[in-house]
Amino acid sequence: MRGTIFSARLTAGFILAAAALATSAGAQPSAAPAAAPTQARLPMRAYVPTTISPEAAALYARYRPFILATPGPPMRTTADFDALYQASEKRGIEVSEARLKILQPTVTQRVIGGVNVYEVRPKGYHDDGTVLMDVHGGGFVGGSARSELGGAATMAQASGKRIIDVDYTVAPRGNWRMVTDQVAAVYRGLLDEGIKAKHIGMMGGSAGGNIIAATTLKIRDRGLPMPAALLLISPMSDFTEGGDTRTTLKDADPALHAEQVRPGLDAYADPADQKNAYVSPVYGDFTKGYPPVLIQGGTKEWLLSDMVRLHRAIKEAGGNSDLEIYEGMPHGFPGLMGDAPEGKEALAEELAFLKRYLPPAK
Repeated sequence: MRGTIFSARLTAGFILAAAALATSAGAQPSAAPAAAPTQARLPMRAYVPTTISPEAAALYARYRPFILATPGPPMRTTADFDALYQASEKRGIEVSEARLKILQPTVTQRVIGGVNVYEVRPKGYHDDGTVLMDVHGGGFVGGSARSELGGAATMAQASGKRIIDVDYTVAPRGNWRMVTDQVAAVYRGLLDEGIKAKHIGMMGGSAGGNIIAATTLKIRDRGLPMPAALLLISPMSDFTEGGDTRTTLKDADPALHAEQVRPGLDAYADPADQKNAYVSPVYGDFTKGYPPVLIQGGTKEWLLSDMVRLHRAIKEAGGNSDLEIYEGMPHGFPGLMGDAPEGKEALAEELAFLKRYLPPAK
């Protein structure tokens, strides 16, 4: 759930989610330069507010070289996407395997509904009759269930629940129709195994949050019972650049550069399709019903309006949505800042949400 890997050459859609898993796996970014520039001389995306915890501020200082690095050229060809994917996977798998050695979960590769998944059970697992589906992030073009295993294992350990990590087909080979069908197929497969919808939750960060929000609309529209709860971390809800902070925080987000994100979005969904609710769930009809949702994000996020607008769309339709925005936090902060007070509070909030809406079934 926390992302893929940390690498200064990842495109914008990957980066802080990637750093999050590296941090949770015990890897640390390089220390800040001894003679760091003063805040007044830094670009807005490197600004660190004084209103966050000292621990979070220290992490920002460590990531400053990465935040200030000049992004590479946007991806344009399939070869560009493939090169980035392979490089990120190599490091992501290394980081994930290190985390697995620490947590020692039981990991089983399976096929559910015709889709490859990894089933993750925490050490000392006791079956409570519930399951969490995890859909990884990565800007719609990166990450995999395998390189995400460290994050899934972390949540399995914290929650005590069985995690089904979905290995969907990333763009440009996959697109929104294929990916939402794949996630829906895994969900249907769990129902076919005899697991009740009220005992299934879904979680995802960034692109993964978008995908589960959109897939849930598709599940509902197909007449299937909906999952019990959705946990969305820094989700994108609008592919069309709508929303206030897409302009006001465009140059202040330490993780996402709009020009780097756009090629991945257009590879996942043709511009003509980007107002479809299965691409941009903020345009969905929530009056037909929707599960309880917890959305978490930070005030430094370019996608902040995506979160606010999705939350309001659900609430205005009579749905149940909690929006928790943390001061000074970046994209994917629950993983990146996992050892800071903000990250610990976010995890406690997630676990309380799951306890309320996905309690033990036996």
